Amino acid sequence: MTDEERQEQRTKLIEECKKYNHIDYDDDEDIIELMFDVAVEEMTELIPDFSMETLTHRQHLLILIYVKDLYDNREKYGKEEKRLQAAVSSMLLKEMYGGGK
Repeated sequence: MTDEERQEQRTKLIEECKKYNHIDYDDDEDIIELMFDVAVEEMTELIPDFSMETLTHRQHLLILIYVKDLYDNREKYGKEEKRLQAAVSSMLLKEMYGGGK
């Protein structure tokens, strides 16, 4: 995948994150981009052989959910410990330990 293709994929996924969050304005674009990058970093560290070039459907959905959770609860992080919902945690654990392979 070329750098241009990677950037197009990133842009498309960020747009999907905005759609998933029902954000149709650009005021929080920089925040969404940061949250997207954090989600990808987390998955890169936690999921063996994670690659943006070969996202599974579950990984794709995990990115959208992860960004939504960060965005919806941005005031809560730092003030108290916040955990992802059980379904998201389950999907992430399956990806981390090779579930579905």
